[in-house]
Formats: sequence, C-alpha cells, structure tokens
Amino acid sequence: MWSSTKKNRWKKSSAKQIERRLVRRQKWRFWAGLLSGFALLSTLGIWGGWKAWHWALESPFFALNEIEIEGNQRATKEELVRLSGLRKGENLLQLDEAKAQQAMLAHPWIKSATLEKRYPKTLKIHLTEYREVAVLALGDLYLLDEGGKPFKRIQPGEQIDLALITGVDREAFLDKPEQSQEVLKTALAALRAYKAEHKGTTEGLWELRMEGREVVLLLGSGQEVLLGEAGFEKKLRRLKRIEEELERRQVVAQVIRLNNRVRPERVTLQMAKAAPEKEGIR
Repeated sequence: MWSSTKKNRWKKSSAKQIERRLVRRQKWRFWAGLLSGFALLSTLGIWGGWKAWHWALESPFFALNEIEIEGNQRATKEELVRLSGLRKGENLLQLDEAKAQQAMLAHPWIKSATLEKRYPKTLKIHLTEYREVAVLALGDLYLLDEGGKPFKRIQPGEQIDLALITGVDREAFLDKPEQSQEVLKTALAALRAYKAEHKGTTEGLWELRMEGREVVLLLGSGQEVLLGEAGFEKKLRRLKRIEEELERRQVVAQVIRLNNRVRPERVTLQMAKAAPEKEGIR
C-alpha cells in the first residue's frame, strides 16, 4: 500500500515532467515560428529580387545612351561601333562585353580593347592600337609593329614612309612562324640601332634585307652594308667613321662588310668601279 509520502513524491515528479514538456514545446514553437519567418522573408526576398531584376532588364533607366572611346587614332568611332554591333537604347545589363570586344579586334589597327560599363547609361571603351615601325614584303606589303607582327596589308594608294624589310619567305613565315619571328626581331633590332644613330629617322636607308638571320642594309647611295646578326649599335658607329673616311678620300665603296664572325673588328670594302670616260670628255 502506497504511503502519503510516496504519493507526494510521484505528484512532484509528474509536475516537473509536465513543466519540462511545456518548456520544450514553447521552445519548439519559438524556433519553428522563427524559421517560418525566415523562410517567408527569404521567399519574399527572392521574389522581390527576381521582380527587381526583371524590371531592370526592361527598364529604360539602364538603356545605353553614351559610348565613350579612348585610345583610337587610326580607327574611327563609327567603324568601331559598327563592328561591335553596339546600339544606343539596348539594355546595359544585358550587353555582351566579350562579344563586342572580340568584334572590335577584327579592325586591323586594334591591338586590344577593354569595355567598362558605367551604370546606368554609359559604356567606356579603352583601346590600344598597333604602332607601325616598318613595311614587310611578304608576297604583299604589310605594316609591321614593334613586336615583329605584320598586322595590316597595305592597300593600293596608301602613302607609307617607312623602311622596307625584305628577304622573308612567305611559305617559311607560315610554316615556321617562330623562326620567322626571330628573324624579324633581328631585323627590327638593326632598324632601331640605325634610327638611334640617325637621330630617330631612317634617313638614307632604302631597304633592310634579311639573308637568313643576317642583316644587309641597302642605302640610298647605292651601298650595301653587311651587318651580320648582332652588335648593330657598335657596327653602325664604325660605319659612320668609315663613310667619313671614304668621303675624305673621295672614293666610293659599293659593299661594306662588317659581318666577319671570326674577326668582328675587321672591315672589308668592295670599291665601286670607276665610270668609263665618255667620248669627247677629258
């Protein structure tokens, strides 16, 4: 038979269990309500964000109104806009920058292009153009940049005042581009040295002919100067002294060889033949 003490203990124990259950239920309801609130807010946020994005894609607020281009001297803004396919009024958010950039690189003068969206209505285009330093005879005539890349075919009627590089075979250029690139770099190194010796100009230089990897200068005076493969600055300074000495002696050298590999300091001259006397002239 249960005593009254045991009954009280059972009642106290049951009361505590019921109290703990109520506390757990309240906590569960709190967290369930909190999670439900978060879920509702998230749903509303996603829905609101989707509505806002949909509005932005159709809103005239983001319609392209201004195209700013900098860095172009040879390529005109009209040519570049036409190539890129850009249209005023199109939505700036939907504009495909990579596609427009690639399209502008098709212009022969454009070396690189970077597009920058400036919301809400402006597109900024930063361009780098090729800089021509010589003309390359490669079947047709091409403009050559400072890195040795032929980037534009010269069209009939174009007036070009640049040194001409010859002796590069077109088939070899296409079949062995890396080797041909090294040949052109050698040619441009000789050209830079010539300009440095002539105050930044190519005055007096008619043609720069490549014979394998060796450089031959054809001067306006009719002389051929064999420079070899390297050491152009030193050799051109020596050439200047040789020309001054020839002028002092009033003689003309048809060929000046500065390409002796075994004895680089040695210079060989092939003198021009004296013109035959004309009848009746003494």
